Amino acid sequence: MNKAFLKNILIAVLLTITVFSVFEYILALREKEKLSYTLNRVKEQVLSLENEKQNLLETLKKEKEIQQKLTQRNLELKENLKAGKIRLTKLFRDVREKQRSMEQLNSRISNSKAENRALIEKDNKLRADLTRVSQENESLKAELSSLAELKKTQESKKIVEGNRGFLIKDGKLTYPAKVRIEVIPAIK
Repeated sequence: MNKAFLKNILIAVLLTITVFSVFEYILALREKEKLSYTLNRVKEQVLSLENEKQNLLETLKKEKEIQQKLTQRNLELKENLKAGKIRLTKLFRDVREKQRSMEQLNSRISNSKAENRALIEKDNKLRADLTRVSQENESLKAELSSLAELKKTQESKKIVEGNRGFLIKDGKLTYPAKVRIEVIPAIK
């Protein structure tokens, strides 16, 4: 009995160890499946993260290119702004010069208008004088064309003998009566 009992105990222990081992094996297989599933999920996440990393690197590269283009564009705009300021300063200077020229021209125009008014007034006076002289001329023509009027005119005016162009002051000639003129030939 001892041997059979020992044999049964040994079989029971071995059977317990086997059941325990099978149970542990099944748990290990389940654990392996879970780990395999988790590993596959992690691999998918790694691939997704790698793709996302690549996309982010490409986006970063594009952003850097855009940043460089913007920096270049900014420099160009700054240069254009400087050139624009220079042109604007020149234009303002030109405008001031043109305004000065316009003021001078306006002054000259005002002066010319004043001169024109003066000339028009002078012209009007000359026209009035011309009209008066023309009327006098017509009246003189009328007097001279009629014989009776001509006789009246000759009688009313005395004929005065002149002094042949010499000035008289206090009844005496101011120019001497005799003049001596000497001619000296030029030496060659």
